[in-house]
Amino acid sequence: MTTARTLEYPHEPRRRTSRRTKLIISAIITVLTLLIGAIAADRIVDFATERRIEQSLTDYGEADVSVEGFPVLTQMAGGKLDSVHVTAAKARYENVDFTNVDARLYDVPVDTSRPVGTVEASAVLPLTTLDSLAAEHASLPEGMGFTTDGGQLYLKGSLLGQDLLIGIDPQADSRQAVVNATTIRLGSAEVDVASLPGFLTSAISDIVIDLDFLPAGLELTDIEAIDAGLKVSLHGTGVSLS
Repeated sequence: MTTARTLEYPHEPRRRTSRRTKLIISAIITVLTLLIGAIAADRIVDFATERRIEQSLTDYGEADVSVEGFPVLTQMAGGKLDSVHVTAAKARYENVDFTNVDARLYDVPVDTSRPVGTVEASAVLPLTTLDSLAAEHASLPEGMGFTTDGGQLYLKGSLLGQDLLIGIDPQADSRQAVVNATTIRLGSAEVDVASLPGFLTSAISDIVIDLDFLPAGLELTDIEAIDAGLKVSLHGTGVSLS
């Protein structure tokens, strides 16, 4: 004979399954909540770190900073940021003006008194900056300054009432920029410098522009003449920015 209690028994496993499902869902929601909270906290720290770095660079110009890598919290706890990307339309460092600054810093210590692991950067030295650097660190022929034409760098002046253009080949040499004359154009006439006697070209050969104002550990790796001036590429390890 079947009693009321035995009739209810088949329904008992369903109630247990329902409770187990609710527990699983509750655990998932808890984990997701903690994860979202951790991500939100990390993004807050990331934002605050970027703003702090931007503030530390205000003496050099208005920069955009992006702290890369995730999570930032563990990077901060380890005392070092994996990668920091810094860009600036204009910057001024040691009284030298730059444009189009793009720098990637790797292994960046939280303690700013310690050197950065590796720096890869590029920037443009405008023509006015080149003239200032040459006037301070090199000996240019009197009355001449830098100009560009079609992506070629020139020294420009005048001689016998005609425009004088001296084609320049810039080369990177550690913490110096070395420029050598390649051609001389006077009016419509152009002469290859190599065909002229050395005593006539000595003043426009091996012109060295010293770049010791750069942060310690940073060196030139490439120089490219562009319409706006010279685009320089830099690399360094153990770079001191303080």
